[in-house]
Amino acid sequence: MSGSEQRASVRVPARLKVDYSHEDNYLISYSKNISAEGMFICTDSLVPVGTHVKLVFSINELYEIEVNAGVVWVNSQGTKGDIGLGLRFFDPPTPLKEAILRIVNRIAVVDHPNH
Repeated sequence: MSGSEQRASVRVPARLKVDYSHEDNYLISYSKNISAEGMFICTDSLVPVGTHVKLVFSINELYEIEVNAGVVWVNSQGTKGDIGLGLRFFDPPTPLKEAILRIVNRIAVVDHPNH
């Protein structure tokens, strides 16, 4: 089953600056998309599935939200914007989930204005 078939939440395009760290490594990247459950970050610094990372990013009115996540898939092929990590949030704070859902709902309305 592919990653997209396993998703329970709608994922929407979102370019957010993301600081992430694991072990003693600290990196800065950008997200490609986001959902209430996780995000995909574009990076050449790939780590194995199962790796735990700490993410810090801002979204809407929330500044420097910190959330732990796990790598659920790695894409090592394709163009620069396709290479990166699929991450699942561990216990995201309620304000973060709500902010993401507002973005998802706004994009859904734009994509389907007659619904």
